[in-house]
Amino acid sequence: MSLSEKERERRYTELRKRMQGAGVDILLVFGDTGDWGLRYGNLRYLTNQKVIFGNSALVFPIDQEPVMFMFSSLQANWAKRLSWIKDARLSSNLISDIVDTLKSLQPKGRRLGIASLASLPFSWHQMLHKEFPSIDFIEMGPVIEEMRYIKGEEEIQLAERAAQLADRGFDNILQGLKPGMTEFQALALLELPMKEGGGDDFFDLIFSGPFGHGIKMVPFAITGRREPSRTIEVGDSVLFEITPRYGGYWDQLVRVVTIGRQNELLVNYNRVARAAIEAATKYFQPGTKLGDALCEAKRVIQSEGFELRLPMGHLCGLNLVEGRISPESEDILQPGMVLILHPIVAGAGDTQMFVGETYVITSDGYRRLNQATDELINI
Repeated sequence: MSLSEKERERRYTELRKRMQGAGVDILLVFGDTGDWGLRYGNLRYLTNQKVIFGNSALVFPIDQEPVMFMFSSLQANWAKRLSWIKDARLSSNLISDIVDTLKSLQPKGRRLGIASLASLPFSWHQMLHKEFPSIDFIEMGPVIEEMRYIKGEEEIQLAERAAQLADRGFDNILQGLKPGMTEFQALALLELPMKEGGGDDFFDLIFSGPFGHGIKMVPFAITGRREPSRTIEVGDSVLFEITPRYGGYWDQLVRVVTIGRQNELLVNYNRVARAAIEAATKYFQPGTKLGDALCEAKRVIQSEGFELRLPMGHLCGLNLVEGRISPESEDILQPGMVLILHPIVAGAGDTQMFVGETYVITSDGYRRLNQATDELINI
């Protein structure tokens, strides 16, 4: 599903307004695939183009058409076909070509916006300062990120599709997971229907083993582990952190299943986690401070004799983590915000588990994107 020209104009109109307010007439947006793609959300937001590998950059003048630079012909060719950028160029030396383009644009002011200074390569910093010694470099990353907090209708549709994929993957687990499977096989079972449904990236984590006093259900990626993939046994509990991306937009669903026999301790932890989520979502209304809603989850967990631990979730969109959430969050809930809520419930002996899913704030409250069962299922 490709985003429309109408969505492009919605974003560009707002960006130009913010650039004007900041006294910036040209914006340089950098993106690469580092940190699991956390450094290219701004670029994708303004280009409708995924960075497949390496890095790319966008020069965005306030009053002219933007220009995008990519170092691989594969990405440049796809960008010309699928992105919003009509002038998408192959470049063997991105920063040199960017400098030449900036000079040709002849900036009217003394302020060049950068998104973001934190991710820009050091060698690019050096060259920009050398070639434009009299220009101030203004951090504009947070400005674009603030725009991204509020999703448009088309963005929410993509988040919904991602949620459907997560639900489909979990349903495949409920139907096919068996004792004797390895964790690798379990993840393959999970991801097959999500990939078949058009998922373009996955950040799926797993924990398996007996759950009891002193056990922390902390999932992790098993690719690259030194030890072999663990075999799932009768009596185990398996936690899946299910995180597909569709059309650039992430969803997350966290669920636990038991294998062969029910675990009453885990049933109680799941009950408390679900009660905490229900308490928080009652306050998911536009105008409510997010931290106040999450304090309700903390209150419920503590009233049951447990402790709330962080992280308990995050705002999400083109980046999986667009901002952490906690009882101290100062963000005001607004229609179009998408967030993942998964409070960690901790008990005696450092025992802990968590479950959760993804929500969108609406004009009259909220809508839960994932429809997977809240029950603790025994397979």
